[in-house]
Parts: sequence; C-alpha cells; structure tokens
Amino acid sequence: MDLILSGGTLIDGTGRPPVRADIGIEGDRIRAIAPRLDGPAAERLDAAGRVVAPGFIDLHSHSDLCMTLPLQRQAVLLEGRIRQGITTELLGNCGIGCVPVTPATRPLAAGVCGFITPDGIEWTWGSMASYLDLLAARGAALNVATLVAHGPARFLAMGGRAGRPTADEQRVMDGEVRRAVEEGAFGVSFGLIYPPGQFADTGELVSVARAAASAGGFAAFHQRGSSRDTLAPAVREIIEVGLRSDGPVHHSHVETVGPRAWAGSGEVLQIHDEGGRRGADVSGDVIPYTAVCTTMLALYPPWSLDGGVTAFLDRLRDPRQRSRMKDEVASASAVWPPWEEPGRWTMNIARECGWERIRLAHVDGAANKRWEQLTLLELGRRRGLDPFDALSDLLLEENGVATQLIFGISGDDRVDEPLLPLLASPRLAVVSDAWEIGKGFPHPGAYGAFPRVLGHYVRDRRLLPLEEAVRKMTSLPARRLGLRDRGEVREGFAADLVVFDPATVAARADYGRPRQFAAGIDDVIINGRRVVAGGTFRPAAAGRILKRGA
Repeated sequence: MDLILSGGTLIDGTGRPPVRADIGIEGDRIRAIAPRLDGPAAERLDAAGRVVAPGFIDLHSHSDLCMTLPLQRQAVLLEGRIRQGITTELLGNCGIGCVPVTPATRPLAAGVCGFITPDGIEWTWGSMASYLDLLAARGAALNVATLVAHGPARFLAMGGRAGRPTADEQRVMDGEVRRAVEEGAFGVSFGLIYPPGQFADTGELVSVARAAASAGGFAAFHQRGSSRDTLAPAVREIIEVGLRSDGPVHHSHVETVGPRAWAGSGEVLQIHDEGGRRGADVSGDVIPYTAVCTTMLALYPPWSLDGGVTAFLDRLRDPRQRSRMKDEVASASAVWPPWEEPGRWTMNIARECGWERIRLAHVDGAANKRWEQLTLLELGRRRGLDPFDALSDLLLEENGVATQLIFGISGDDRVDEPLLPLLASPRLAVVSDAWEIGKGFPHPGAYGAFPRVLGHYVRDRRLLPLEEAVRKMTSLPARRLGLRDRGEVREGFAADLVVFDPATVAARADYGRPRQFAAGIDDVIINGRRVVAGGTFRPAAAGRILKRGA
C-alpha cells in the first residue's frame, strides 16, 4: 500500500452506522478496508479518534473561471474549499457560465459572469470540449465536473434579446446543449432570475432539458421565484419540465426568500414528493446559511436587462428609464406566469428582503472599496442618496460588476427554523453555493459550508445524525451525477477521503471574516494524494476533469 489510514471511525457515505476500520490506498484507489491492516505501507496516517469519510461533493459551485487559471493561482483561490473537505465540485450552475461561446457572444457571457471572474482571465475556449481540455492542461487542484449553462447557449442562438426563440433559434440552442453534454457536461443549468434565463418560458426549458436528457444529462434549476408570490408555481414548473422532457431535474439551493415566504419550506418539499409520485426524477440541494451571494443585477427589473449588461447600463444612464426601474423596485410584485407580458417580475428581492438585508460584498474599483460590507440602506445614507440611486450610481461606476450578500433566505441571523426542514430532508444534498475570486468579502460558505453542517447542525443542534449528514455530502450528490466510483468509501473506488474530528469540526468563517479556514479537518486526500496533511496545505494537480459517462 502507498498509504494506510489506521484506527479511524469509518462513515462510508451510504448512511450506514459508523464502524472501526483501516483503509488501504494504492495509487489513486481504495484497495482494502478491514478492521486491521498490518501489511507494509509507504505511509501511515493514524486516524484514531477521528472520522474517515468520502471526500465531499459540492453540487453547486461557481468556480468556473477560477479553474482556468494556472494551478498556482487556482490553488490559492480553492484552498478554503479543499480545507473544508471538498474533493469534487460541479461548475456551470444557475444558467451562468463561460461556455459555449464564440467571438461574437463572448462579451455577453463575460458581462454576465463578471461577478465570478478573477483578475487575469483570458477567454481562449469556445466549445465544452475545448474548455475541458484547457482545464485538464492547466491541472486541477480538485476533481471538476461541469454543467453547460443555458445562458451562453441562448446567447449563441439569439443574442441577448428577450422573448421567445424562433423555431430555428430553439434548434440551435438545443443543439449546443446536446453537443456540450456529449462532450462531457453532466447536464444543463437554468438561472431563471438572471438574464437571459429569465426571458425563457416553460416551453423553452422543456425543449432544452429534453436535449440534455437525450445525451444522458440532467437539468438543474435556479428556480424562477422564491418569494411568497411565485414560490409554489416556480417549484411546480421544475417538476413540469421534468415530466414533459422525460429527463431528470434538480432543484438548486432550495430557498424561501423574504419573511413572507419563510413558512413555505414545507410546501416546497411536499411539491417535490408529489412530483416523485407522478414519475418525475427530482432531486435538490440546500446551503446551510440564511444568506446567499449573487450579482447586484438580480435586483433590477427583467426588462432593464434585455440585451445584456451593456444595454442595461445604457438604460440606467437614461433618467426616464432609471425612474421607471426605481418605481418598480419599490412596488412591483412577481406575477405568474412572468413571460405572458413584457416586464413581469420573477422576484423583487429588494422588496421582499429590504435594503437593510442586502449588503455590498465586492466591487473592483479602488474608490468604492470603502463601501464593501455596508448594507444598501447604509450605502445610501453615506452617499446622501436613496438606496436605489446609490446602488445604481455605483453600478455605473463599476461597469455593472458588483456582488451582494442577501440576508433573509429561509430565515435570518435571528431565526433559522425555516431552514431546518430543508437541511434535514433526505432528498436534498448539502452545497456551498459560494466562490472565492480573491476580491471583496466572499460568502463564508466558500470556507465553511460543509463543516458548518457537521459542527453546528449535527453536533451542536442535533438536527440529523452524523452518518446522514455525510451521506448528503457524498453518495447523494454522486448518484445525481452518476459517478460510479466516488461518493463512498469502498474497495475499488477513487481514494477521495476527508479525515475530521467530530468533536471539533466547525466553520470559523463568518460574514465579517469570511476567509477563515475550517477547524477539525486536518487531512484531505484527492485521488490518493494528501493535499491537506496534518493541517498543512500541499497544493498539487491532484484533481481529475470528470466527464459524463466516462
């Protein structure tokens, strides 16, 4: 053996109770599991008093552009993720992605991706195949899988305009998605509160999801609305797409937005169950926080984003159109279905959560760095403006690139009861929905999502058993992806492992100090290589580029 982990408590990822076991690794595979392994080994790791579990699989990452960086820079940005036990992550979520692109559509995709883009990125790829080849050539610090995002495929078919695609445009869109899945993507993602996904009606979603399913992929959804007005119909739309497309569907980061919607958590789970009884192959995931991070563009009316970020900024400079935006942000409610009339809202985040619950997380411009961490209510006070005008001026100064932290998602800093049934649901995997691009204040989930569950919700709150929490981080997401050799500690499986102390594992990152590494996780093994060894990070090209069906 190259490495034997001895004396640990094995939680194998299936949900079965813990057992005492030694684990032997040869190359990149688990070769032996036994109560005791006494044979020779190049290296031994004493895991007594600690849990040995499969490496965590994050189904919802936005590290798409970080992965295109050379390994040294990539590893710096991914260290917090690896140190919390993540060994595999899924890119291309929320319909926001950097592939497929052409020289003509690259500016549209780059504009939408601005809030997840580190400095120094050169867009040198086009197809999914060329993107995955680039990742493989650069080397990956952890295992990488990806979805193809609906947004860039729609840009290729019809530019940034709103409205329904023509029959020819739909064929182009479907063809791009099918080709990307054939080239290795695990499915397609939709971001139905972001441009251009917010302009798609259910029929378009069904057609695209069917194209992905025809090549063996699933469809993941940032649902169209999570406030009280559209929560239930938006979840039912996901089920409808699954039934009509005859393909698997995945409900990303299940949430209820704003206090009016918090009571809806149970209804969402009931709709999932009803969908399963009707024959839908439905799964989902949840983040273990009551705040989320996203682009500031999500606060604006859908019509204002027609044509992309450049067109939006032009409208923001027009006093008449800006005044219309301001009035709608103050008063508009979401109406279902939103595509029946131009300009209908999918969700008015500022109205549901309030300016006081929305915080500026990151801007690029040095002059505006001083405003990071302020709520938009406070930003307005500091700049002597209404919050909407203060934000709009800032977006013009920042060329549309700014990130927000939204509080009030399935609870807030005082109340997390609406989140608890989602975290406890056996159907929902644990995810981070967080990223680190080296700027501003990232969501603390980029450094602590998985240990937060293990420490706060398992050990301290006793919300669910440890073996069930591990299952929701490992074999559950592996099954959604169709990974046949990851997600469990089993002989012959890939040697992706995390070793943690159940008595001390904890997230140390918070909103004020988000770049704090997790506690209680001293060893992380990716494809047989100890990339975290005794608490020391040893970055290496240990990851693999995973392709659907490979």
